[in-house]
Amino acid sequence: MSVPKLVFAALLLLSFSLVLAAILGVFMSDDAVEVLVFADRTLQAPLEEVLSSFSRERGVNVSYVYGSSGFVLAQLELRGNGDLYVSDGWEFAVKGVEEGLLDKEYFTVVGCIRLALIVEKGNPKGVSSLRDALERDDVTVALGNPEHVTAGVLAWRLLEELGLEEAAVKGIGDGRVVLVDSASQAAYYVATGLADAAVTFNVYTVLMGDKVEEVYDGAVASVKAPVVVALPVNRGPLAEDLFRFVVEHSYVFADYGVEVGGSC
Repeated sequence: MSVPKLVFAALLLLSFSLVLAAILGVFMSDDAVEVLVFADRTLQAPLEEVLSSFSRERGVNVSYVYGSSGFVLAQLELRGNGDLYVSDGWEFAVKGVEEGLLDKEYFTVVGCIRLALIVEKGNPKGVSSLRDALERDDVTVALGNPEHVTAGVLAWRLLEELGLEEAAVKGIGDGRVVLVDSASQAAYYVATGLADAAVTFNVYTVLMGDKVEEVYDGAVASVKAPVVVALPVNRGPLAEDLFRFVVEHSYVFADYGVEVGGSC
């Protein structure tokens, strides 16, 4: 082979190597593409299972902001942009659309979760119903703060319907009812013995099944919340792909107590 041809071949090989290195650098460097997800803590486990697949397939990093429904919406507003919003708080999701934070064209319900009255495994206090828990002096009950916790909004609405709101308010004054900042915190209180019972979402009977159990109360279990998947108005270039991926893989949520495709 002549010298010019050798030089040309060497340059061609070098060019190919540089292009390959650049491509690999996009997927392997610390500067890899990142998407930001705002989500209710209640839905963390199924969401991360789904998005770990998205991350592997697309070679992107996924970052999360978790909290109660109201908290994550407030965080989205503070940041001003994001790539996905997943919530069990219908009122907060609708508020997000009304305030121009969420795109109504990319707003869908993938399933429902329901309220559950949970107690420590084995039910040591023998709690039989929500009414029983609230009317007894020896039972401490954790309820979500209705200002920003969807489980709290739904629980307090139910208390009013059952005529138990006064008992709950009295319990707060007596220290027998504790207001918590998320559905996950309500479950944590029961799991760690800080409360004897809690009204939270049924998801936690799956996530904390070794520490808590449900006392079935028909009135409590009849209250459902839609699981909303939506896109922020201000979003990145991968957001629409992210939205479609979560919706297409929403069947994963069924393993965590979500009634996928169910009517709320």
